Amino acid sequence: MTSTVLKKDAEPPREPADDEPAAEPRAEAPGWRARLTDRTVARLVELLALVPAIAMVIEVARSGKLQWLDYWYVLMRITNDDGSFRPSGLLTPQNEHPLMVPSLLYWLDARLADGDNRILGYLVIVVAAATVLLLRSMLPATLPPLARAGLVVAASALVFSLHGMHMFVRSMSGSAWLTANLVVVASLLLASRGRWWAAWVVGLLACATYGTSFALWPALALLAALRRERWFLRLVPLGLGALIVGLWFYLRPTIWVGGAPANDIGSLLYTFLTLVGKMWTANNAGFAVAAGALTLVVYVVLMSNRTAQQPELRFWWALACYGVLACGMIATARIDFGTDFGLTSRYSSLAVVASLPLLVLMSVVLYKGLRRNTQKIAVTVVGIGVVGFTLGLPTAAELRNAIKEHPLEAVAIRAGYGDALGPVLPREVELEPDLRVLSHYPFNDSFSLGCGGPELGSRISPFEMSRLPPPGTRSPRERVGMIETVEDRGEAHLIIGWATGGMHQGADTVRCTLVVDGEGTVVGGGVSRLPRGDINYTYWSLPPDVGFKAIGPVTDETRIVVVYDSGAMRWLPPEVTDTGDEQ
Repeated sequence: MTSTVLKKDAEPPREPADDEPAAEPRAEAPGWRARLTDRTVARLVELLALVPAIAMVIEVARSGKLQWLDYWYVLMRITNDDGSFRPSGLLTPQNEHPLMVPSLLYWLDARLADGDNRILGYLVIVVAAATVLLLRSMLPATLPPLARAGLVVAASALVFSLHGMHMFVRSMSGSAWLTANLVVVASLLLASRGRWWAAWVVGLLACATYGTSFALWPALALLAALRRERWFLRLVPLGLGALIVGLWFYLRPTIWVGGAPANDIGSLLYTFLTLVGKMWTANNAGFAVAAGALTLVVYVVLMSNRTAQQPELRFWWALACYGVLACGMIATARIDFGTDFGLTSRYSSLAVVASLPLLVLMSVVLYKGLRRNTQKIAVTVVGIGVVGFTLGLPTAAELRNAIKEHPLEAVAIRAGYGDALGPVLPREVELEPDLRVLSHYPFNDSFSLGCGGPELGSRISPFEMSRLPPPGTRSPRERVGMIETVEDRGEAHLIIGWATGGMHQGADTVRCTLVVDGEGTVVGGGVSRLPRGDINYTYWSLPPDVGFKAIGPVTDETRIVVVYDSGAMRWLPPEVTDTGDEQ
């Protein structure tokens, strides 16, 4: 029992009069945490998802017009001698993969955009963005808006990660991998809503897009089991999958595509876990193995978690099943290519599919355990997405360097020296007729050597040029250059060297490099301003982009002509330059 003691001189509390209004309780301003959960703020956070996509648009814009690798072989299969479409070519796998839908995209690009790699790259970006939007539509409604916004940003950062830049700047690759992923996600989305017949039809389309989609059928069967569907709906996907795999075995060419045989279980596990965990390392396969193993362990732990078994998460379990099985398929097919082959950029999309469902599942579990975790969940998943995006920088650097050298292939194709570059291009006698009949780049007016004047077949007077001196042993203050390698490639030579206008500010920079025969006719060319950090290290204060590569036939009368931005022309003999002792 308690009592209140009042001082004698203290007045007792006054009761309010009947006509006196009661005091209004003072309203407390909502805290910053409460304001952060507002839908408007969540939408603003979600706008961050545009940043990775815009970054990839910039990369594609810089990627150049010429197509890459498999595109050429597919284009020849689907093109008749008169330039018309050959449907039967769609049935031939490429590198063991069915490639029907991407082949149609290649054809449309060739007919409507001169085969421009960048146009197809922009289409791949649209495909990737559509994938992010579909994934966004399947995020659990039980998560608050801010947490869902964070997951959208993370999904965009991983889908457009620098790890996977290969699929955008080499659009022939993304047309297959990312289009297949989009169709797979669409199929699982339809199945998760009970539209099984539509899901199966879309699944067939996915299998016509790329071979990794074969893993969709077990994922559809798992989704049917999680939804407690009739046995008919559980078994049909497995039957369709078996039928498609059997048809693939019948159609696939009997060729050896591997490197060194490695049929042990250790190599298989190493490659598989590298694929699953490759998003979480820059270039260390061992760390990717650990990350992949941890990913699978967490999935297994979550299988017994009641929160992770909610009906709205069934789609994500099925997507995880697809991603893990697809990684297993690639590991089995590419086990012979070396221990680090799982780090290849084009496999990033599968690592993303294997990782994203885990982020969603963990977010739901953490939010269920402590509702105040909303802001922490949003910040954490965005941070994870940023890490996954940024760790791909070494891969992006390699791709950017390759892009700078890639126009050399355009010169070789246009000049008729394609065979000199080896298997990166089909045989010249097979490729050139198709490109000419299609007016496909580089056999159209958009091709140029980039010199602002001289092109293949142009004549240059010997009086327009003078000899380019060698660099000597000190950092040059004037125009100098040298030839480092002249490699005989049969019908043409590959010439490697460097040239500069000097180390001072405002020095004349190299615009292009030409191969000129004894009569002054331009018979070859190449690429200039290639990064050469080794030259910058030896000759201090020179710009880093002084390298060049050129291709063309070489005789005793041949001159390698360096054209500067000022229009000045200097020539070098087609032989390795002697510079004396290094600095």
